[in-house]
Amino acid sequence: MYLVDIRLESAARLSPADVRGLLSRAALPGDGVEHIYVQPSRPSGPAPPRDAALCLDAVLFLSHLTLTESERAADALLERCTTRGLRLRRLSAVPLTLLVELLALEG
Repeated sequence: MYLVDIRLESAARLSPADVRGLLSRAALPGDGVEHIYVQPSRPSGPAPPRDAALCLDAVLFLSHLTLTESERAADALLERCTTRGLRLRRLSAVPLTLLVELLALEG
């Protein structure tokens, strides 16, 4: 299982539930999507203004055996969403087991 972080880069005013629904509807069985989590976040970059609009970040939980397969599946899913007027960008991908190990080290 891999976690793939993505960011909505679109002027569209969508709620987290809207983005989760769009990603779910665009997903195909071969994408291996097990779960989708979407949350609001502040724009990144050098000192965004305090009143900067929130953007949306999402995490795709993909059930592929390799990082390459997960990245390809995520990119294909994001491409299908792009044709629907959204701009989504893949930020990173990590194995779920690595994330669990890192969290255990913090605890």
